[in-house]
Amino acid sequence: MPVRALVVDPSASAAVRLAEVSDPVPGPGQVLVDVSHASLNYGDLNDARSGRIPVGAVLGSDAAGVVVQAAADGTGPAVGTPVVALT
Repeated sequence: MPVRALVVDPSASAAVRLAEVSDPVPGPGQVLVDVSHASLNYGDLNDARSGRIPVGAVLGSDAAGVVVQAAADGTGPAVGTPVVALT
């Protein structure tokens, strides 16, 4: 299934649109989460409209889901752990 995300698009209503994006790749000390719920807050929308965030950048500071890939260095939650995040 393709990865879909809310991204910055100044030409769209509220400067946000749903788009397919590249598969995320976790960095050192990071986990990969299958996000089932995400929300935009005032700050996300303000950033999208202000021009501070580049066109195409993924939005959504608040998310909840399940870890599908643990951190390579062994830190953080294990695969299968339900998590919430403020990024």
